[in-house]
Parts: sequence; C-alpha cells; structure tokens
Amino acid sequence: MPRWRHLLVTLLLIPALILYLAIVMAIADHVAGFHVLIDILFYAIAGLAWIPGAARVIGWLAKHEAS
Repeated sequence: MPRWRHLLVTLLLIPALILYLAIVMAIADHVAGFHVLIDILFYAIAGLAWIPGAARVIGWLAKHEAS
C-alpha cells in the first residue's frame, strides 16, 4: 500500500502551520490590546480554530488507510 498521503501531509504540515500563524499574528496586531476579554476570546478562538482542519486531514488519512 502506498504511503504517499502520509508524505503529502508531512510536507505540507509545516508550511500550513506557518501560514496559519502568520494570519493569526496579523489579526492579533489589530485586535489585541483593546480589552482583556477581547484578547481572551480572540486567543481562545485562534487557538482552537486549527482543530477542524486537522480533524479533516486525520479523517482523510484514516479513511484511506482502512481501505
């Protein structure tokens, strides 16, 4: 069974995370500092926003691994 999916995810994971962090930092420059509650809400959402994408990738890998 070919493992090209694992290689693809491995090679694209780091650039995708760097892009995500760059976007979050750019938004944080505009949002952070107004109020503590806004900061907490923003960082909570930004910290959890990557989970649906990761779940899709893991599901994609698992679905094809079982085949």
